[in-house]
Amino acid sequence: MRKVLTILLPLLLLLLTACGGPTTDSFEGNGSGKSAGAAEIFDSVEVSGGSDEEAPTVEFDEPLDTSAAAAKTVAEGDGDEIQEGEQIRVQLVALNAEDGSVLGETYSQGEPQVLPLDDTFKGEFPELFEVLIGTKVGSQVAFAAPAPEQAEGAPESPKQILVLKVISAEQPPPEPEVMSPEDVKKLDDEGQLPTFTFGENGAPEVTIPENDPSDDLVVKVLEEGDGEVIAESDTITANYTGWTYADGEKFDSSFDRGEAASFPLNGVITGWTKGLTGQKVGSKVLLVIPEPWAYPNAGQGQPSGTLVFYVEIVGKEAAQ
Repeated sequence: MRKVLTILLPLLLLLLTACGGPTTDSFEGNGSGKSAGAAEIFDSVEVSGGSDEEAPTVEFDEPLDTSAAAAKTVAEGDGDEIQEGEQIRVQLVALNAEDGSVLGETYSQGEPQVLPLDDTFKGEFPELFEVLIGTKVGSQVAFAAPAPEQAEGAPESPKQILVLKVISAEQPPPEPEVMSPEDVKKLDDEGQLPTFTFGENGAPEVTIPENDPSDDLVVKVLEEGDGEVIAESDTITANYTGWTYADGEKFDSSFDRGEAASFPLNGVITGWTKGLTGQKVGSKVLLVIPEPWAYPNAGQGQPSGTLVFYVEIVGKEAAQ
C-alpha cells in the first residue's frame, strides 16, 4: 500500500520526474498558442487527426532539442478556459524527440488521466502548469523536459516529448473526511458495510453490500487490540487484504504471500494513514477508503475507485 507518485502515466515517468525548477522566461513562438520555457523547439510541431478516443498524428522537424523544459499549446480547443485549482482529464501521446516515433499513448487504455492543477503540480511542472492555466478545453499541449542523469551502466533512455489533449476540466470533488463513529455504527446497523468470513489460515473473504459507498473514510474496529497506540510517524507491521468496492475483486493480500508487511504509516495511501493512526497493536480493522484517499490517479497495476481493506495490526516500530 505504498504511495507511488505518478502524475501522468507510469510509461512516461522517466520524463516527468526529470523536470527542473521553474523558469521565468515565457514567450509566444510561431503561432498564437500559449508557451513557457524554451518553447521555440515546438515551432515545427503539427497535430492532425485524432479524437478524444484516438491518438492524433504528431509531426515535427527532427530532432527536437529537449535540453531545457518547455511547454506550448500547439492546437487550440474551443472549450472553456482552464482555471487554477481545477482538475483536468487528458489523453497523452509520447514521442521520441530524435526521430518522431511514438513511444506510447493513453488513448487506447480507456479513461483519460486525471491531473490536479494544484500547488504540487505547479511545483513539479511549472512550464506545463503555466501553459495549461488559461488554455481552452480541447487544446493540444506539447511538453518536454531534460532527461534525468542516468545511473552508471544503465541503458540510455530516448529523449521524449508529450502531447496532451485536454478532454475536460472541472472543480475537484470535496476532500473526504473521516466518518464519525456514530455514522459508522448507523451504516453497520443498516447492513451498509462490507463483512468478512475467514478461512482456515485466517485469510479473509469479503462480502460487499449493494449500496453505494460513502464519500468519506469509514473506519470500523472489528476487534480492539491491547498493544501500544500507533502514531502516524511509526512503522507498522500488518497482515491485510484489499478489494475494489465496485466488484469485490481482490487486488492485494499479505495473507496470500504468507507473511505480514512492514511500512511507514506516513508513506502509504492517505486512507491507511488516517484510518490506522490512533489504533492499537493487535487490532483488526475494516477500512472503506474513498478514491481521493486511495489511488486518485491510478496508474497501471493500481486499483481504482473506492477500496475495502481488512487489516490486522501485528506490531509497530517508533520513528527514531
